[in-house]
Amino acid sequence: PRSAPVPRPALRPSARKSSAMGRSNVRVIVRARPTAGYASDNFQFNEASDSIDLKLAKDDSGGVVNNQQESWHFKLDKVMANASQEQVFESCAADVVRSVMEGYNGTILAYGQTGAGKTHTMTGGHVGFADRGIVPRSISQIYAEAAARPENNITIRLSYCEIYNELMFDLLTDVGVAEQSGDLHIFEDTKGSIHVKGLSCPVAGTEEEALHIFFQGDTNRHVAEHALNKGSTRSHCVFTIHVESRSRVESNEKVIFSKLHLVDLAGSERVKKTGTDGVTLKEASYINKSLSFLEQVVVALGDKHRDHVPYRQSKLTHMLKDSLGGNCKTTMVANIWPEAKMLEETTSTLRFATRMMRVSNDATVNVHLDPQLLIRKYERQIKELRQELAMHNTLANRSQIQYEEYTPDEQRELESKVSRYLEGEIQELEVVSVRMALEAFSCFRKLYNDLRTELAQRPNLAVGVAGAADQAPPGAVAEEGDPSAPRQGEVGESEERGISVGIAPSSSRPAQEDRIASGDAGDSSGDGPGAGQDRTALGLGGRTSQAGLGEQPPDKQVAFQEWKGREGQVYEAAFEKNKTELKERKNEVRDLLKAANLAKAQIDEAKDKLARKQADKPPEGARDEELIDEEEYALIRSLKETKQKYRDAFEKHRQVKADVIQIEHLMQTCKTKLVQAFEEWFDQKYGQLARAQEKAAAEAATGERYDPQEMFDLMEADRLETQHPDALAYHKARKNAVREAAAEEGAGACGSGAVIDLRGRKF
Repeated sequence: PRSAPVPRPALRPSARKSSAMGRSNVRVIVRARPTAGYASDNFQFNEASDSIDLKLAKDDSGGVVNNQQESWHFKLDKVMANASQEQVFESCAADVVRSVMEGYNGTILAYGQTGAGKTHTMTGGHVGFADRGIVPRSISQIYAEAAARPENNITIRLSYCEIYNELMFDLLTDVGVAEQSGDLHIFEDTKGSIHVKGLSCPVAGTEEEALHIFFQGDTNRHVAEHALNKGSTRSHCVFTIHVESRSRVESNEKVIFSKLHLVDLAGSERVKKTGTDGVTLKEASYINKSLSFLEQVVVALGDKHRDHVPYRQSKLTHMLKDSLGGNCKTTMVANIWPEAKMLEETTSTLRFATRMMRVSNDATVNVHLDPQLLIRKYERQIKELRQELAMHNTLANRSQIQYEEYTPDEQRELESKVSRYLEGEIQELEVVSVRMALEAFSCFRKLYNDLRTELAQRPNLAVGVAGAADQAPPGAVAEEGDPSAPRQGEVGESEERGISVGIAPSSSRPAQEDRIASGDAGDSSGDGPGAGQDRTALGLGGRTSQAGLGEQPPDKQVAFQEWKGREGQVYEAAFEKNKTELKERKNEVRDLLKAANLAKAQIDEAKDKLARKQADKPPEGARDEELIDEEEYALIRSLKETKQKYRDAFEKHRQVKADVIQIEHLMQTCKTKLVQAFEEWFDQKYGQLARAQEKAAAEAATGERYDPQEMFDLMEADRLETQHPDALAYHKARKNAVREAAAEEGAGACGSGAVIDLRGRKF
């Protein structure tokens, strides 16, 4: 504003908390960068009243009549000067993170001029664990909140995108940023949520894994140097934590989705102060342009008479549409540089902060319905309705009504009734349910198809019967005991009653008829063709049954060895490769440990010799006697070289030991995949046979003895956990990210004389 803004009843943090879950304004917090050149004549921070007063003397070049404004007063939600990282997180992000775990969307963005401390606020410094920023602390709190909710099944996914020169890049993909086209597209779903098409979202199961993913993506950012900042980020970065929560206690279909945007905006620049040119000048123009579009969106949202908000002018504003005036709880950290030469930039930042406070968001819980759970719910309701219908039928004396699909026995019984109905043995076929009518029609179709098949085969059967009749003596009549003579009402009866299809095998008859037929066959002579067929069928059946009973699954260890040579060859090759590499690394660890111990012994010996040499010197007298001789100089130089050798050996030992830990983790993962793949293959092929056998005893796990370095690592892990519960995961994730970045860029960087900092960035 051109003049001091009119004081408005700004909500205090405690007052805003009650309105956070609903319609609420964006919360703005100002953080001042600690500086040795603090301009006390121009800046006055009132942390008690959360306000800032700026004073600027009039310029004498304005002439006698000079209406230049001399003072500004800004009222904010929170003013923090000389605040620690922990205080900033508790004031800015802790409440937003808790809201995300409850199902609300959240956004924390850092805004300010270049060099004001935005990246330090969001990511953290290089001092250590206590200097970490909002992003690592938010990750730690997310997993702590998830562990405190055992009644929910919580899945956490991460995404990290960079907007560089109006191009969007994925910082978590295996493809390098230089190889990407930057054409990621932003789209809006039917519910109004913003998504980025093609952006990778890996699942992070643990806090250490999430921190490692963040540090790995952070090393891919575009960084450059100019007059105001040696490590200036040249792009806007949005790190997003996606949370999906399902209830383990309630079997409902509700799924709660929420996301937390952690935005590190690039700083606005004045070219005359930064002195940029070439590529950095082009980057600065894109940065200032996108920040101008951001301010236009904020101004439009703060104006109640504006109907159109220009979100689509830039990719930054389009991606943050949910965070600015949408379904989100947003907090902005405005970083300022309280020096006299930065007064113009600081005033501009504070003006933007006051405009941002007028933006209103409407945060609601994001509840979705899972289609699979809905299907299960409907199936359960159908089952309950069927049970209720069966109860009504019982009360109405209709207990024999069948609503489920018929079993094979019930189908055969109904088919028998339909056959008797067609033959005229029963006059009526009572239909008691719709299911019975459907099954009866199925029986009609089956009988009709069988009849068509038999009629198609009838000419051949008639020829066979005519030839047998010609060979029989005149007047011959089949005896009752002859099994070859068809009985009344059975298959194969005379042409007057139906058709002749031969003798039906005994296996096609019901069990009771089989026993009766076997009794009749025992009384008969057993010379007929039917008896021969029965005996043949029984013999084959007996052999098949014995073969089936004698079949057993192979030994699991033997099958495992054979499977590794065929289907599991890929898993076995990867496992053996990691095993060989692990053995080489462990040998290297032992050699480095011996070298370090040898160097330590040499250091002790050199110190002892130097101490004896200095003790043998005469008392200090003249000035010339303070000079050291060649022998003492050689001892000091040898001690220095030995110490350097010891440091190099110890550092290399530490790095190789970290590689050993990583390879052991890869081996364990490969071993788990190998066993899982074999178990799936064995269960698919021999599952039914194996389940019939007794379960094999669990193999006893064998562990390795720890060497001194491994014991040291365990002690170091215990020390870090004692320092802070999240310190171990933070240090391990950062160490792995730095090691990977150094492995990729180390060779080229060392050859070109470049320097790689702790974040893996090359300058």
